[in-house]
Parts: sequence; structure tokens; C-alpha cells
Amino acid sequence: MRRQSSGFTLVELIITISVMAILAGIAAPSFLQSIDNRRLSGAAEAVKNGMHVGRSQAFQRSIETCLRIDGAADSQWIVVEAGGCASNACANGTDDCLMQTRSSEFPGVATGTDFSEARFDPVRGTVQNFLDDNAALGTVELTSSRGSRLDVQLNLMGRARICAPSDAQGVGSLGYGAC
Repeated sequence: MRRQSSGFTLVELIITISVMAILAGIAAPSFLQSIDNRRLSGAAEAVKNGMHVGRSQAFQRSIETCLRIDGAADSQWIVVEAGGCASNACANGTDDCLMQTRSSEFPGVATGTDFSEARFDPVRGTVQNFLDDNAALGTVELTSSRGSRLDVQLNLMGRARICAPSDAQGVGSLGYGAC
């Protein structure tokens, strides 16, 4: 009497592995885009958070605070300091360094900005240097390695918002409105 063996044949295993490899090849680009979009979204949220911290700390401490964004690799990317922009508190390691984030926390995200610093007024919460320069809006442009882009806009009143430029690609699933 012949005994039946249970299990898979070599042909069945090869077919199963081939199908799984094809499905993984189809899903990989979408998965990588999703990871890229999450990094971009995280960077945008970090910039917006820095803007909020700068404004709220100006009110709370009753002194001018400064937000600086540096796009250099592994730099102190977002810096919020009490005592104005000339204090260099984060570089000096003093207690007036209210927040700093490194660009290395968001690999593959490039930064561009149309302002060098934002000085928050302790009384009104407005962006003082925007008032001085007659600028209504400051924008930080964040671009992922795959070309997706989000903007973080800071208005004269010190309010921040994240938006997707109308020409941006691949950010529709992130849920941000158009600029």
C-alpha cells in the first residue's frame, strides 16, 4: 500500500514564490512613495510646530523669539530661540534655546525658504520683520526626493498653515489643501 505524503511539491512552491515576487514588485513603488510622503508630511508638521512654539513662547515669556530655518544637511534645521535672533542660544547651548530639530530626522527632504528668520513680537504675536519689510507671507518649501512638495506658510499675524502647491505632484493623499 502506498502512503500519501502531505505537503507542497517543488513546482507549487516555485509558482507561489514567483507570484509573491511579482506582487511585491508591483507594490514596492507605491510603498516607497508612501514612505516618502510620510517623511515630507512629518517635516512640514515640524516646521509648523516650530512656528507655533516661536509665537506662543513670545507671548508666554514676554520677549521676542526668533525662528530660523536652515536647509543645510544635518544642520540645526529649525531653531527657536528666546531673546531675539542674535542670541545664538542653541549654538551656545543656553537655556534660551526653546526648540531645535535636525534635518537628519527627515532624510530625503530638501528645504527652501523665502525668509531667513521670523521674529515674533511678544505683545501681538505678529512676525515683526515681516511688518518691517512689508511682507504679508513667508513660505518654507519642502520637497521630497521623489519630487513631492508641501509649503508651510507663515502669515504676518504669526499663523502657520501647511498646503500643497497647485503644481505639486504626489501629495494628494496627504490631506492638505491647495495653496
